[in-house]
Amino acid sequence: MKKFLIRLAIFCLVFFALDKLFIFVRDASPALEVDKRLEYIVTGKINADVLVFGSSRGARSVIAQQFIDSLGISAYNLAFPGSDVTFHEFALRMLLENKGNKKPKTIILVVDDGDEVKASKSLKFRLDRMYPLVKYKPIRDELVKRKEKKPILNELLVIHQLNKSNFLFKQRKFTKNDSIMPCGSMPIGHQKKTFDKIYGHEPYIYSKIGEMPQKTRAFRAFVKMCKDNKIQLIVALPPNFRKISTGFAERMKELTGGYAIVWKYDESNPAFSNPVNFFDNAHLQTSGSIIYTDELVKFYSKHKPH
Repeated sequence: MKKFLIRLAIFCLVFFALDKLFIFVRDASPALEVDKRLEYIVTGKINADVLVFGSSRGARSVIAQQFIDSLGISAYNLAFPGSDVTFHEFALRMLLENKGNKKPKTIILVVDDGDEVKASKSLKFRLDRMYPLVKYKPIRDELVKRKEKKPILNELLVIHQLNKSNFLFKQRKFTKNDSIMPCGSMPIGHQKKTFDKIYGHEPYIYSKIGEMPQKTRAFRAFVKMCKDNKIQLIVALPPNFRKISTGFAERMKELTGGYAIVWKYDESNPAFSNPVNFFDNAHLQTSGSIIYTDELVKFYSKHKPH
């Protein structure tokens, strides 16, 4: 029995010693990422008066540099393609909890017409953006909170904190669709080959049916954080290659409890029914993004906080 306990003790010591070697893998992962924006949030390096949140529609449609050039203010885009409102809520929570970040004066939340608080195959909580940053405790804590990791094992074992992506020892690079400007925006300068260029003149009718409770909670929590921190919130609807869904803007206003300004672009502007300004049916390309952002900048300049 004594020999067994000695062997067990030696095994545990060797096991934990080997486990600690994975710290080098964990801590090397952030340097391999090309999109540093989430790391900037977690490490307190965000410093802008105007911040943009959202999914790919926010990342592609709003060029933060135009706020900087037109109004002489600081602006940065924190919209992540493929992310849903639960991820946006997490990102804002992390930003406000880290006192190294500057509290913005205005947040522009670019919403997904029809899909903002509903199930969507293309919108989710971006776990893949989390794992490269597990060296940071707030990221590890969130993974535990979301039941992606076991709390005790997550504290004891470095290997438990990791994902297979942490073992891809290759520097990430910008792609044709995902290249990030210094202002954080990600406009697309080309058109998708399969884009059918058929404009949807008949608007969808938005229904509350299918809304997900976890997403409506996250949306309301996002609004509450803005309200509690006295941050102006603009909920912006970006162009799809069709008319805005009937009732969607009204639902967004309802979910904000009247706190946010819900802004719709000028649908009568022919630029937003011209296929030359679109990447596909759901996203603008650079020429359209410039026009859309120009409208948004002009609107903001009339409603900016003092």
